[in-house]
Amino acid sequence: MDSTSDASPTSPRRESVWLDWQWYVVLVVALLIRGGIGYLQYENFSEDPDSYRLLADNILRIHSFTLDDPAEPTAFRPPLYPLLLAVTSISRNVLPEEVLLLHVVLGVVTVGLTFFWSIQMGLGRWRSLAGLLVAIDPILLNQSTLVMTETLATCLAILTLVAVSSLVTKNLASDDARGSRDATISAINIAGAIGLAIFCRPTFLVWAAVLPIAIWFCCRGWKLRISSVLAYGLMLLFLLAPWVVRNLLVFEAPVLGTTHGGHTLLWGNNDSYYEYLRSGSTPVWDNTEFHRRFARRNPNLGTSASELSRDRAAYREAIDTMKQNPDMAAYSALVRFTMFWRLLPNALSDEESSKRMLVRYAIGAWYLVQFALVIAGLFALGKDLRKPGWIAALMLLASFTLVHIFFWSNMRMRSPLVPILAVLACAGIELFWNRLSKR
Repeated sequence: MDSTSDASPTSPRRESVWLDWQWYVVLVVALLIRGGIGYLQYENFSEDPDSYRLLADNILRIHSFTLDDPAEPTAFRPPLYPLLLAVTSISRNVLPEEVLLLHVVLGVVTVGLTFFWSIQMGLGRWRSLAGLLVAIDPILLNQSTLVMTETLATCLAILTLVAVSSLVTKNLASDDARGSRDATISAINIAGAIGLAIFCRPTFLVWAAVLPIAIWFCCRGWKLRISSVLAYGLMLLFLLAPWVVRNLLVFEAPVLGTTHGGHTLLWGNNDSYYEYLRSGSTPVWDNTEFHRRFARRNPNLGTSASELSRDRAAYREAIDTMKQNPDMAAYSALVRFTMFWRLLPNALSDEESSKRMLVRYAIGAWYLVQFALVIAGLFALGKDLRKPGWIAALMLLASFTLVHIFFWSNMRMRSPLVPILAVLACAGIELFWNRLSKR
């Protein structure tokens, strides 16, 4: 990987991260941290909170993407993560140690890509710190010990950002044949990365729709810009088509994401939750009865048709609830925004132990400092935020925030944004460092 043209002209040029000793030190530290936390929380890898292990087991055992046996094809969860669990299971049993190893590798790759992206963005001086901030991030550490998609989604998010910034580094300043070829290849790489991200978490669809804006500014000259955007769009359609066609055959409907979206929209927009927001006294909303009532109204018949109908029913009920209660819909959107960007985890009960409370407040202090540095970093970057790499990054921040204003939200939902926040925090640190150095 070669360094930068999204970087500032005054930033030191580095020929290759493969020759950078800091790269290897950061990767080893990340390996020890992620491996260590995985070892300490090893029992978590035996659990299956979102049925991804079940999906992987069925892929291996009956060669079908299904939650049930006999097989009824499903689209309730995105396909990439369970497929990856299945492919990387040497034992063909998706053992806890295999999931641990996969998550450690994904975590180390994420740290390495953040290290490189910080160089691309002109913050090479702080490249090691950027990588380490990702390695020790509390949200990512917690999610790395769970059989869930956050670890993979974060890796694919930063991979896409590296791909976007790499298009800039080609220095595509002309419309000659070589420039057009390089632009096309780079745009295809971006489509490949974001396509994988969508198959991991459909929330990336919104980002994928606006990424052509960043791609447009990566190139100079109308021909290169148009050809790059077209290459990106055509390749993305090509990658997404098999999943859509498969779902069209299974559900007789072109499901682009999953059949889970209606549930997550309804989860944050229902009468029970609105009533909790009005007068609830417990730290966390108890949604048990809400799910029971929905299941009674829309029983799961164990068929693909039932799965789709339940999803559509959830969408209709959520939209009707929002229309009937516009004030609460607006207020709940504000609550979800604060849940997405909150500093510390929720207290799970009124009888919280002092140890857990201490951990929560320590996490809150961590994010308070980081967010202050992020704000300083945005101020320090100023006009540099108009560079394609930062345009893509800011659009990712905005798109995830927008989606989770409407759909159910909590801190872990912002996991894929952590590398961006880490690099922005490094920009803030550089601002303070430079001012202190002048004294």
